[in-house]
Amino acid sequence: MEHGDPDYPISPNAREALQIPQSFSLGVYQTAVDLDHLLATGTASADAIHARVAEHREATRSHLFTHKVGAVFRPDRFAWPSFLFIPKGANWRDYWPFANAPDDHRYAIDWTAPSSATANHASRDDGTLFSFAQLHNETVRLTQSSSSAVGVFYTPAMTLGAVDLQASVECAGTWRTQLEFFSQLAAGFVEVTADLVLAAWQVIPGGFDLVGFKSFLVAGSGHRDQSHGSELKPFHRTFDGSNLSARFVVERGRRYLFAVVDRITVTSTLINTSGGSLPGVGDPRLLVWGSMNSVVSEIDVLTNRVDIP
Repeated sequence: MEHGDPDYPISPNAREALQIPQSFSLGVYQTAVDLDHLLATGTASADAIHARVAEHREATRSHLFTHKVGAVFRPDRFAWPSFLFIPKGANWRDYWPFANAPDDHRYAIDWTAPSSATANHASRDDGTLFSFAQLHNETVRLTQSSSSAVGVFYTPAMTLGAVDLQASVECAGTWRTQLEFFSQLAAGFVEVTADLVLAAWQVIPGGFDLVGFKSFLVAGSGHRDQSHGSELKPFHRTFDGSNLSARFVVERGRRYLFAVVDRITVTSTLINTSGGSLPGVGDPRLLVWGSMNSVVSEIDVLTNRVDIP
C-alpha cells in the first residue's frame, strides 16, 4: 500500500496513523544494557543497583501504558457487574458507564516477596507490578524467585460451587544470560523464567491458607550454558480472559483472596571444578538476571457452576 488504493486515497496524516508501534521500546533496551554494565563493574553499591533497576522498571512501565487499551463492556444491566474488580484508583467510567465501582470491587491488597527483593514494586492503586531477580553466583545449584502481586477479596453467595478467576494483564520485561568460558566453571546451566500466577487463599484468623494456584509462562530463556554466548532478550505479551484463567472451588461462609502474581525465577545448576562457589555477582563473565513489569487492568471472578445454591 505504498501509494494507497486509488478508490480510497490515504493522506499523509492517515498513513501515520497506520504505523504499527514497536513491540518493545529502544529506551527500555538501553536501560537493560545500562543495568548489565553496572552489574558487571563489580564495584557498584546496592543503592546504585536498586536505582538503576528502578530506572529500568519505569522505562518498561511507561512502554506498557502506551499500549494499554481500557476494557469496554456491552451493558445488559445498570448495576456494577458482580464479577468485575478494578484498580483502587481507576476511573470506573473506563469500565462501566452506569455505576461507580463499590469499594469491595476494587483491588484491596498488594505485596512483594521475598522481603529481600527491595527493588520489586506492587500497587493496588493502578495495578502495576514489577519483579527483578538475579543469579547470586556465590551459591551454586540455587533457584531464586522474586514476585509482586495484587489481590481482591471475594465472599461467595453460593453454598458450594466453582469460580473462574480471570485477569487482563499486559507484560513486558527482559531476560539476560551470559556465561563465558573460564576455568572455575565446570558444568551446568542457568535458566530465567517470567510467569504470571493466578492464586487463591482462604482468609483465616491472622493470615491466609493457600487453596491453589496456576502458572502461565510469559517468557523464558530455556537452559543456557557456555555454548549459547551472551544474550539479552526483551519480551512483551498480553493476556486477557480465557487465556489467563484458573478455576477454584468456593464455599459459603468463607472469605477468599484471589491474586495475580508477577514472578521472575532464576535457576542454576552450575558447578565449579572443586564443588565450591563461583565468582561473585559482579563478575562480567557470569551475568544472569530477569525483570518483568505487568499492568493488571482488571480481575474477573466469574461463577462457573453452582453445585449447592
